[in-house]
Amino acid sequence: MRRAVVALVLTAMAIVLLARYETTPPVTRSADDPRKPPAIPAPAPAPEGSVSAAGPVLVTPFSAIQVKASVKDGRLVGVETVALSGDGPHTDALNARAEPILRERALRAGSADVDVVTGATSTSEIWIESLQGAIRKARRAG
Repeated sequence: MRRAVVALVLTAMAIVLLARYETTPPVTRSADDPRKPPAIPAPAPAPEGSVSAAGPVLVTPFSAIQVKASVKDGRLVGVETVALSGDGPHTDALNARAEPILRERALRAGSADVDVVTGATSTSEIWIESLQGAIRKARRAG
């Protein structure tokens, strides 16, 4: 009997604590908010003697993305994000944060074999897929 009372009291306490748990929705800023993410820095020009090609424009439920690759001797030597549009300020902020990270990782790896950016998985996967298409096209053209 005593165990049942203790179990009942603990259950009641857990329910009260869970009922009081509060969450806050993500903050979405307006397009004219001065705290907008910084613009995506321009990539360096493709090295001389490289072949460039743009990958397909790919669309997620949130973004449209197109990446251009420059290849020299079969290795990725330049990356440019041609199109990166979001469906709102939240997506724009995620894209602006993820794009330079993805570009740097791809250039460091010399290929599209890179990890996704945490918090921007959908953007990362589609960006990488467009880059893979661009690399294939550039290699065929070269």
